[in-house]
Amino acid sequence: MKLHITKVLLNKKIAKDTFLLKFKYNQNLLPTQFVLIDTYPKRFLLKPFSIANYGHDIVSIIYRIISDGTKFLSTLKPKDTITFLGPFGNTKKFKDVIKNVKNKKVVFIAGGSGVASIIFLYNYLKKFTDKISVFYGEKTKDYVINLKNFGIKNVVYTTDDGSFGQKGDVVSVFKNKTIDYEFLFCCGPKPMIKSLQSVVKEKDNIKSYALMEEYMCCGVGVCRSCVVKIKSGDDFIYETVCSDGPLFELDKVLL
Repeated sequence: MKLHITKVLLNKKIAKDTFLLKFKYNQNLLPTQFVLIDTYPKRFLLKPFSIANYGHDIVSIIYRIISDGTKFLSTLKPKDTITFLGPFGNTKKFKDVIKNVKNKKVVFIAGGSGVASIIFLYNYLKKFTDKISVFYGEKTKDYVINLKNFGIKNVVYTTDDGSFGQKGDVVSVFKNKTIDYEFLFCCGPKPMIKSLQSVVKEKDNIKSYALMEEYMCCGVGVCRSCVVKIKSGDDFIYETVCSDGPLFELDKVLL
């Protein structure tokens, strides 16, 4: 995998501890793909980041400060150098899934920084269907990202404390809504995904998928540091988020 060195175009705060990073990259990218960004000297290993958007040879990354590595990223200025590996991710699986999305009713469920993974996917899928709804939850209003700035409409915002949008966790709010959908995509904390599994389990003929997030090292499935348990018959197997995913069938993810 080639190491790419480019320049920062933008690194702007868009919510509490949350930044939008943009840099140039002139190869085709697809939703669900991600890159490994170098945050040395703060971190020796490269850190994975979902591609939040891509267009006109510009990659957008949305990240939240949760470590010294992401804190280092927040200090970068336009024209500073940024180094990354990628893109990574199983695009064949993604292409197989979207073959059947045309004119279908789609819902996205995003929790916290998991919203970064659904933005690119939303903007990609709206070429095939205009029947898309989004549920996006945060702890409190300070962390909420204005998704209109990323071309996303029909958003139901939720906050745990009720300081913005509807009060409650995003899965509970979604569960209490009467909404018809045929495809579901989600990304967020594991407790959110597990809670959503029980909600979707009650639905028939719904194709549901989770974009999983894990710490990783290599990005190509060799080191096995990003494995998740996936149901296989009456047993389970381990699959890697980096090379088998990050897109998985929601009901097959064992948490």
